[in-house]
Amino acid sequence: MSSTMEIQAGRQVDARRPRLVLTLVCVAVFMLMLDTTVVTAALAGIRADFDSSIDGLQWVVDAYAIPLAGVLLTFATFGDRFGRKRLFLIGMAVFTVSSLVLATSGSVLELNVLRAVQGGGAAMLFATAIPLLAATFPEAEERATAIGIYGAVMAAATVAGPVLGGALVTQFGWRSIFTINVPIGIVVLMVAFARMPEPPRSAGGRTDWLGSLLLVGGLTSGVFALTRGNALGWTSATVLSLVAGSVVLLVAFGVRQTIASYPLLRLSMVRKPGFAGTAIVSVAHMGTLIAATNYLAVFMIGSFGLTPLQMGLRLLPISFAALIAAPTAAIFAKRVPLAIALPITMGTVTVAMWLLHGVRTTSSWTHFIPGLILGGVGLGAITALTQAAALTFAPAEHAGMTSATFGTLRQIGMAMGIAGLGALFSRTARTTAESGLAAIPGAHTVDPAHSTAFLDAAAAGAGGQVTGAVPHEFASLTPTLAEIANRAAVDGLNAATMLGTVIGAVATVLAAGAFLLDARRTTRT
Repeated sequence: MSSTMEIQAGRQVDARRPRLVLTLVCVAVFMLMLDTTVVTAALAGIRADFDSSIDGLQWVVDAYAIPLAGVLLTFATFGDRFGRKRLFLIGMAVFTVSSLVLATSGSVLELNVLRAVQGGGAAMLFATAIPLLAATFPEAEERATAIGIYGAVMAAATVAGPVLGGALVTQFGWRSIFTINVPIGIVVLMVAFARMPEPPRSAGGRTDWLGSLLLVGGLTSGVFALTRGNALGWTSATVLSLVAGSVVLLVAFGVRQTIASYPLLRLSMVRKPGFAGTAIVSVAHMGTLIAATNYLAVFMIGSFGLTPLQMGLRLLPISFAALIAAPTAAIFAKRVPLAIALPITMGTVTVAMWLLHGVRTTSSWTHFIPGLILGGVGLGAITALTQAAALTFAPAEHAGMTSATFGTLRQIGMAMGIAGLGALFSRTARTTAESGLAAIPGAHTVDPAHSTAFLDAAAAGAGGQVTGAVPHEFASLTPTLAEIANRAAVDGLNAATMLGTVIGAVATVLAAGAFLLDARRTTRT
């Protein structure tokens, strides 16, 4: 009798363990995805505290995204041999400790370096997520349900960032967006160490560290070129060298994948019909809509005078629309071919970017509602469709590789989009501010240091908040300077959203063309 009760108790524990693993993985992924967008609410505060240029603000996002993109594939293969639980624990420890130190940052440079460390920890967590779920849920139906929950959590974290970040920043300051990770990370670490089972390790192949170095180096060089182009000149030797270095390193990465014994990217997966079109959409929607929301947040706080929480609440339409569209798209994905669905959803994002364009100095935040709703529909649908598509490009045992590949593509899109849209935003805003300042009678007599400070703040999207930096001797000019800075922010945002619209339109055409070519090749064979 006692032995029967012990067996039943053991079965109950075993039944609870998969749910525990799913919970731990989802909490970890929620944290790491949240930290890609939660900083949206903190950028204005970081700019004010550190007197940061828009270049520095771009790196707050990109310093996290580049390591996450560059080493994600490496950790996906490394975890197979090293042990997925062990890598999960190390990743959570790195993420948690770096979050704690981030909260004490004393400069924007220190902040960005620590964000890179945090991104490395996030890459370890992301790389182990799908493999842990695949090992914990061996049955196809249970695995599909678990991955569906995981995908929903990932999408929710992406769109919830501005709201949760806004609430934290408004109540406790921008440092709280990092502090909040610490107690959660400690709890996950303790529970995972004590209760998470270690899946069997795979013999696997060697880890392609050289491939990772080439990818990270190429991305970093490219982003540096985009962020420094305005300051140094787009034809300067430094910028041209960075562009050339980026091209060389990325081409070397591609060549490396064709000759490496154990490449980060399986060429058999890349050659699958539909991969190119899905990859284009994965990169483009992050580089347009998600990148643009960062500058929209800075604009709302600076020009509309909103608190971070008020800003986050006004971005809720994109969150609600995405949460509704994701499960709906997952249902339709079974009936509508991806070759049709993905170009349509990318087109939806493109129209959303166009609707976000055209703001004026007299506009209110409601101008953005149609674009935010349509953008949320596109975002939610693309998240669900690309997740479904990814599972078709490789067998189940390579689910981690597939998931990591598209995770890498998304982060590459966001890193390049943040840098590219930000460069145009800053250049346009600064040009407008320079013209407005030059039109003020006697502007040439102003101390160059004060003029430069004003132009830097305007180029960073300070809007009406630029008046806080106006010296007292120019108090009579405060309304005029605020008007100039607001006009600069409007022009900067319109330039960025128009560029996003053009990129989205090109991506839609390229994705449709890629799917069409794949269909023709498949028909011929």
